[in-house]
Amino acid sequence: MLNLFAVAFALLAFVPQGCTAKKELMPDLSKKVWAWMSGKTTMTELEWEEIFGKAAEAGIDAIILECHGRYPEVLGDSTSFRDSAAIKIIETALPFAQKHNIELHAWIWTTNRTEMSLRKAHPEWYQVNAQGESCLDIKLYNREHYRWLCPSRPEALEYIKDRIAELAAIEGLAGVHLDFIRYPDAILPYGLHESRGVVQDKVYPLWDFCYCEVCRDNFKTQTGIDPIELNDPTSNDEWMQYRWDVLSSFASELCKEIKAHFASPEESKKLVRQEWVNFRNIDILFPMIYHKFYNWEDPMVEIATREGVEALKAVGNPAALCSGLFVGHVPKDRIPEFFGYAKNGGSQGVCLFSVEGINRIEGYWEALGSAIKEFKKL
Repeated sequence: MLNLFAVAFALLAFVPQGCTAKKELMPDLSKKVWAWMSGKTTMTELEWEEIFGKAAEAGIDAIILECHGRYPEVLGDSTSFRDSAAIKIIETALPFAQKHNIELHAWIWTTNRTEMSLRKAHPEWYQVNAQGESCLDIKLYNREHYRWLCPSRPEALEYIKDRIAELAAIEGLAGVHLDFIRYPDAILPYGLHESRGVVQDKVYPLWDFCYCEVCRDNFKTQTGIDPIELNDPTSNDEWMQYRWDVLSSFASELCKEIKAHFASPEESKKLVRQEWVNFRNIDILFPMIYHKFYNWEDPMVEIATREGVEALKAVGNPAALCSGLFVGHVPKDRIPEFFGYAKNGGSQGVCLFSVEGINRIEGYWEALGSAIKEFKKL
């Protein structure tokens, strides 16, 4: 199963976190419960057993395990592009997932790539803002991990395909989940502006990507216009569509790669240049509904889910949608209520972010287990 998601959903409280493609999907996705989890090479057998045991007891059907993310670990030759740490994490976790009858999916970051070996070898693959600055040379939003590959570059696409192929070759892995299939945030979720110390009443050049030579040349070939010379690039429909299309093509090609090994959309477009309803070759989309970050009331979870489902239908995209629920925004005594919001909006199951968040809240595992039991009876 492949997961391919990534960004912020519009008008709703979505930040599509990933997408999925898989050779065999559960007969009834509507009652399937997923959870995201971070994996580390330093985790002990006791830690793996405890996590998968708790997840199985609670009724979680599948775990999407992060094996390459914010600060990827390095094993062996650091000059090699082979992601040995990610492979080790998945290979270590698989026996525990199989023991507890839980599907395991590898979760990797996509255009957001932080590995130093790549940054040093191919700095030209990384995105450039409207001020001519590479995201390797500035720390966007004061986040070290905000280093973004340009989806216009064929070499970057092939690089990610190679990382997918490494993981897909692991026997027993159910799928590959792609996160961060997007551009850097042109505008952060509104509820984060104060805490991040930014004023974003419009799109400013510092956060407007990508204006690398490849993007500019491609667009100029298509339209005769150099986007860097536009007075207001974000008001130019052709330039905005170019970036949406490039990212959609990038995501669709990656999904094809995964399938070779395995048998509110408007806000997302505005904030992170992601038109995810047009991602193809995908079985399941997992929009992450961070509704509190957008200062929305709880029922927006249902509204956001419904708008996402309807948007997929409107463009003839057959992918299922599974709403991602942020544990920090779902009180343990109200889990059934939020499951209901997702189900009523048309979500095919639910996905929880994250296992670590559940572990931090006393009594959450028990409350979750009861909620899942009732959810699967419906």
